[in-house]
Amino acid sequence: MTEMPLQPEPIHAVERAWMRFRALSTESMDDTVESVFQYALRLAGIRELVQVNGQRIWMDGQLETYRQKLGECIRSAAKTPITFSGGEALEGVGTLAWQGSWKKKDILAIYPEVKTMLQTMISQLKERFGQLCNEDFEHTLAQKKLVLALGGGGGTGFVHLCLFQYLEEIGIRPSLMTGTSIGALLGFVRALQDNYDAARAVLKLPGLWDLTKCIHPCFGTGTHGLMGLCRIDISSIIENISKSCGWSSIPNLNELKIPFACVSSGILSNSDIVHDFEHQSRNPLMSLLRMTHLTWRRAMQHAAQIAELIVTRNAVSPVVFGVDELTRDMPGCDAISFSMLVPGVLNYELPEYHYRSREILNRIFKMRGLYRLADGGLASNVPVRAAYTAVRQKRIEHENVYILGMDVFAPQHGDGVFYPLQKIANENARIDAGYADSFVRLKYLLSPMNLVPSLVKMHWLNDKFKKTFAPEMKIIQYALKPLAPLELAMNN
Repeated sequence: MTEMPLQPEPIHAVERAWMRFRALSTESMDDTVESVFQYALRLAGIRELVQVNGQRIWMDGQLETYRQKLGECIRSAAKTPITFSGGEALEGVGTLAWQGSWKKKDILAIYPEVKTMLQTMISQLKERFGQLCNEDFEHTLAQKKLVLALGGGGGTGFVHLCLFQYLEEIGIRPSLMTGTSIGALLGFVRALQDNYDAARAVLKLPGLWDLTKCIHPCFGTGTHGLMGLCRIDISSIIENISKSCGWSSIPNLNELKIPFACVSSGILSNSDIVHDFEHQSRNPLMSLLRMTHLTWRRAMQHAAQIAELIVTRNAVSPVVFGVDELTRDMPGCDAISFSMLVPGVLNYELPEYHYRSREILNRIFKMRGLYRLADGGLASNVPVRAAYTAVRQKRIEHENVYILGMDVFAPQHGDGVFYPLQKIANENARIDAGYADSFVRLKYLLSPMNLVPSLVKMHWLNDKFKKTFAPEMKIIQYALKPLAPLELAMNN
């Protein structure tokens, strides 16, 4: 239920462009020089320092002038302007990210100035707060943490499993994840385990991941989910995969091995479209007639019409489960289900005995003025903003992070039954992209309707993913590489 934050500080654009350039650069750089620039940029990007003893020191107001001067210094040395590449593109695959370039001689020319600014700022902070030492700065700044934002898109989202496997192979563990729709489901599965075991997920796909068996006829509407022609119940899938990971039952969001949050979309009760929904829900005969002529193509067309109606009338607001104190102990099955409600097609209603979820949702509805919940893709299909908020609200140890957004539903062609829904998701995805260190739109994907992927398909997908994602993984590895000790970097 968390409100989305303001845009990140301008210094984040500089840091993100710098990381991408240095990770892909063929020019070698001394480790101490690299570390000084990284320490300087990371210090400028944080609001509070987490000491070795766990104490948090708020220092945002102390860094304003430092941020401005450091940003101006590094920008002035850039060979090309720092820009958000692809930020205005409506369609297509590829990476949306802050990019810039620097010549080695220009980097070395400003190195003494950057080093002096870093030394001076750290000295001032030590003097201001007294108890700080170099180890405290290292504790927060020397090691970035990886944050994943996993997008929705039906069967296209199974590529997230390829990402989990790739990260596991090179020894990288996510520190926080957010997900929407299928991204919420698969993110929850990853969060069940400290270390990702592909055998527990991929090898069980043919028998366990049959999402088509979780969809049942539905008439009318419930009290929390937007009306739909069908009702979804993924509890059996989540329960089985949870037990295969060693859990006795489906855990709550705050019990997971990796901090996790998922996004649904709240339909505002003061919107003029509520009357339309109420009228349709009181006419079960219309639902029956639609069911008798239902095909997936017609269902998606119906979903697109309702989604466009909701979005164009500004009747939607993101609802994030798992970030704030109210929703952190929400049962995972309920949170994920409300993230997966294709508008007008899939509905979910809480079982009678889910008292805690009912209490949480009733409070959210009252506080936010909501009518119903729908698929998270209407408000935030790639929940980078939710991840950014979760970091700022201390869901992990510190805010020195690398946020990777995975967009699996970006429009790639100007036709197709899913194109109207892709356009809607794409609009909010472009906003989310600005909060990410890297926002990747993938090319090789399964069909959104492939809800029961075979092992052959998954092997093909995994091979394509590793080949196309390798340059991006190089940047992630660079960003997560520990820096040299601060004292060594500043004294050399």
